[in-house]
Amino acid sequence: MNNAVEKIIQGLKYSIYDGLFAQAYGNLTGSIFLPSYALILGAQPIHIGILASLPFFGTLAQLPGSLIVEKFQRRKMWTIGFAAISRGIWIVLVILSFLLALNYRSYTLFALILIAAFSHVFGSLSGVAWLSWMAALVPAEIRGRYFGLQNSILGIITITLTLLGGYFLDWHRVHFPEASPTRSFELLFVMAILAGMMSLYFLRKQPDIPQVNEESAQNYFSLFTEPLRQKNFRRFIRFALIWAFAVNFASPFFIIYMLKDLGISYTLISFYTICAAVADFLGMGIWGHFSDRFGNRSIIILTSLVVTFLPFVWLFSGATAFSVYILIPLLHFTGGFFWAAYNLCSRNLVFRMAPKERNTAFFAFWSISSANGAAAGLGAITGGILSQYTDYLLPYFPAFFDSGFKIIFFLSFLLRIGTLFMVRGIREEIGVPVRKFVQVVRNIKLWVTIMGYHPFIQFFLPASDSEATTPYWPLWKFHRPRSNTNTPA
Repeated sequence: MNNAVEKIIQGLKYSIYDGLFAQAYGNLTGSIFLPSYALILGAQPIHIGILASLPFFGTLAQLPGSLIVEKFQRRKMWTIGFAAISRGIWIVLVILSFLLALNYRSYTLFALILIAAFSHVFGSLSGVAWLSWMAALVPAEIRGRYFGLQNSILGIITITLTLLGGYFLDWHRVHFPEASPTRSFELLFVMAILAGMMSLYFLRKQPDIPQVNEESAQNYFSLFTEPLRQKNFRRFIRFALIWAFAVNFASPFFIIYMLKDLGISYTLISFYTICAAVADFLGMGIWGHFSDRFGNRSIIILTSLVVTFLPFVWLFSGATAFSVYILIPLLHFTGGFFWAAYNLCSRNLVFRMAPKERNTAFFAFWSISSANGAAAGLGAITGGILSQYTDYLLPYFPAFFDSGFKIIFFLSFLLRIGTLFMVRGIREEIGVPVRKFVQVVRNIKLWVTIMGYHPFIQFFLPASDSEATTPYWPLWKFHRPRSNTNTPA
């Protein structure tokens, strides 16, 4: 029994190592680097909106992907296979960019969009298999803390690579002015591909959890109807769809606004991203423990309320020292801290709603409707199309609307307010009411108690209360208690 527990713990460690390199791949092929590369190729706001929407529309592939995983089983094989295709295709982009970008930028931009679309489709197919795999691998009693730990490490990777990558782009531009402006991005993409391959290595070392499937093949169609038969899950999906549209209506254009309208350098934008990543790192440790102790619903409601007002505050930003060095960093830090809670708890809530077996359709519907789903892609494209005409609307807005992008930010704020009324209808079997959770949040001393009096090394020490103890946590320690548990929840 102890050997079974140790096997799961080792697999959870490998999953963290895999996530480390996968985050490096995702950060270097996205984040601030992808839209910046597209701008060099002559991209317009509509192109940026399309690029931002591709990961979201790629999630539509998760519906047939869930059918493949359930019918042919072997979640580990599908995760690795689809991920290898998704990451390997970037080699083609690097070659095309090296050969064509200098003289045929429009063709390279078209290739970028096409290859990114192909990559995200296969990445989504890999993602739905991975989610089902993790639902079986990660014990239920530590999901909040485990994913909090994992996401905190990913935040450190984001901080490091964003800082180094942004600095490298500025350094390369200064020291190699005669080189093609795309050359520095090509080098970053090569590093991303290598990191993606290392991620696959650690995926292979994780144990596969066999699926239990006693249904006949003719019942596979019920996979797509079962999630929608659950009223509470339908409510959650409906909220997530509209919320994702409202958020991504504006989110792809904050970077473009800072680059084009405020003239901020890559290095400074990297610093802003680091502010958000640091806040995400701090938030994951706190929200992960809160999720395990108090449930997810109350955290989602509270954090959704906070992030609703972030785009409204952006309306008061501008090319001033106060905005550049105080307001914008503060917005990134606040957003990173509270978005950490929403992203962590919304996924944990789906894990709680989904059954232990035949659950891939639940994750597919969630991915399509979440902040990484098709509704988010539609929001990004809609915002991109509208941004082409916002300059004509500026005379009808107050004077502090000195950029067409601020109209997009304001509309996103209004859409988010309208969506907030839907989140109250969501229910969770385990959890505390919002009012009680607010009382917990207001008591800072209680935060430390919940995290075991060790706020900085809490991921490596057990919680202080006996109810939170588990043979699976912490992942790193010298001695483990004997356990009667031989399978993950």
